[in-house]
Amino acid sequence: MTTAHDSKTDRKAAYRLARICLTTALAAGLLSGCATGGPNHAKFASSAQAELGKGSPDKAVALAEQAVLASPRNAAYRTLLGSAYLRAGRFEAARQAFDEAMQLGEDGSKAALSLALADIALGRGNDAVDTLNTYRDSLPASDYGLAMAMAGQTQTGISTLTDALRNGENTPKVRQNLAYAYALDGSWGEAKLMAQQDVPADKLNERLQTWAVMARPEDTRRRVASLLGAPAEANGDQPTALALANFPEPSKLADEAAAKAATQQTATGDAAELAKAAATAIPAPQADPATPQPALADASTAPAPAKLAALDAPPPAAPAPALVQAPVVQQEMVSHPVVQPVHEARKAAAAAPVAAHGSHVVQLGSFSSADGAQRAWRHFAARNRSLAGYHSQITQVAVNGRQFWRVQAVGFSGFASARQMCQSVKAKGGVCLVMADPAMVSPQGRTTPTRMAQR
Repeated sequence: MTTAHDSKTDRKAAYRLARICLTTALAAGLLSGCATGGPNHAKFASSAQAELGKGSPDKAVALAEQAVLASPRNAAYRTLLGSAYLRAGRFEAARQAFDEAMQLGEDGSKAALSLALADIALGRGNDAVDTLNTYRDSLPASDYGLAMAMAGQTQTGISTLTDALRNGENTPKVRQNLAYAYALDGSWGEAKLMAQQDVPADKLNERLQTWAVMARPEDTRRRVASLLGAPAEANGDQPTALALANFPEPSKLADEAAAKAATQQTATGDAAELAKAAATAIPAPQADPATPQPALADASTAPAPAKLAALDAPPPAAPAPALVQAPVVQQEMVSHPVVQPVHEARKAAAAAPVAAHGSHVVQLGSFSSADGAQRAWRHFAARNRSLAGYHSQITQVAVNGRQFWRVQAVGFSGFASARQMCQSVKAKGGVCLVMADPAMVSPQGRTTPTRMAQR
């Protein structure tokens, strides 16, 4: 009986310790002093990377999850975790891990390509195209072309890979990627001609038959799994305990605590005033039926395979741009972002942003989802020093019956300054459009001093 009692007591103590560790993680974003805390996170990450190299993705997943739990706001660890999930065929979990890594400041092309592959596997071709176009400037043509073809944009993939061949990238990888893109397009004659340059004659028909199975539109998951050498039927979301939402920045926790304290103080003061008023026995006025009565306001708002690059936590990510739900008819424009050294972006982030008032905006692209648009702005702001100093805005638009989200830099005081920014973007290989700010124009065409959303 004593032994059983002691065992039960030990379990309770262990449970209390686990709760203390979890509370610490939620409050400070790390597990200092807990079983997985301290310097162990680097060891977990290094071991996970080693297991990936050995071809043991399941072991890598377990180790990478421990690294993320020990240092939850480390973008490199979440990128590593995404890679492990991807190699294990757990595409839902991989997508979440890569997306959260990018929220924390990960801006590498490998992570972007991996996120796109996860989206392709899940049948989210439009989301994958958004990501691929955002990072087009930093992706090799062989990877970009094949991924676009797998996402359903076969003609874009074929054109990209053909141009790569013509420009001197006449390698087996480019040739076979082009052959596969032809197969996904249904151009079997061209696929066979290209494939036979590198595939032995006795293996050619087998290769084409395999591609024919993978070319079925509904087989996106099997297609990506085959490309990565991952299991096609694996499933499983990321553990809820690892979600980035569970680990807010310490500064945010401090702000929430201050706001709560201020609310409590206000409530205490209001209670005192009410007590004082009640003591004076002032009679309540009679309500006039013709007078509007107080009502609660609607407070709803618009929702706001990678190599381990570094083990240190990245700098805080830029705030997400505001979402504006104002559907309009707009011509679709594909975004091609601009590369800018990271150290310049950090310098720009330290500078005070330009005021949000202005008569013109610079549109940088339109995307199939709000998430894709927000990811694109973070990429633009990180790579382009000039853009990082401006406020941003995402607006929902309708294009030929489809919904898109356009990304704009706002706050330009006139057409000339907006055009100068656009020319700077184009000079570095980007695409942009200068527009009059619709929020600053009245129905009669006169400008109105409407305040724009802040970054």
